[in-house]
Amino acid sequence: MAVAMSAIIAVVLFSLLGGSISNWKKAETHMNSSFHRGNLYILLSTKLESIFQYDSRVDPGKYFSAESDRILFLSYQSVLFHYFPVLTEIYVGNGKLMMKETPFFWDRPNTDLPKAREMELTDKVKKLKMGYLMRDAAKRNDLGQWEDRWDPTTGRGKNMRDIRFEITWEEGDSMIVTHPLPQKEDTRNARPKF
Repeated sequence: MAVAMSAIIAVVLFSLLGGSISNWKKAETHMNSSFHRGNLYILLSTKLESIFQYDSRVDPGKYFSAESDRILFLSYQSVLFHYFPVLTEIYVGNGKLMMKETPFFWDRPNTDLPKAREMELTDKVKKLKMGYLMRDAAKRNDLGQWEDRWDPTTGRGKNMRDIRFEITWEEGDSMIVTHPLPQKEDTRNARPKF
């Protein structure tokens, strides 16, 4: 009888221990995922904050390309290179959110710069949807409208006010990162920078 009771108690204890370990692993995975996505949010926000605005009509699409599922821009904030401004491209490839940085200098055309580097920002990504808030430069009270791409040849007379990343993971979670771009104070001479 005592042996049978001991066996029953052991089975109950082992099942409780197994459930506790399983819950612990789930909580640890969720915490790591939340921490990683929080860092991703900070990285994308910092990148948008350090974006360099220029007149894209000179070289449309060369240093700034705003598509529905990727973005290319110049930034003074680099992750892979120290002390370099970089041409940054963020896109989804094979279910992974990728970032490619290429060192860049206007004033040093013959300088040997390091080669471009890529890094994986997060995996199991189902979709990246980009948004661009465009407003009419001539209308002071225009709140703007979200567009899924930016074409400098058709967007004359408009200013880009904001950029939005909308990331959706395979398990259904999503995250939106948005950051307003700096605007010119003097609206009399305002011209589209992108």
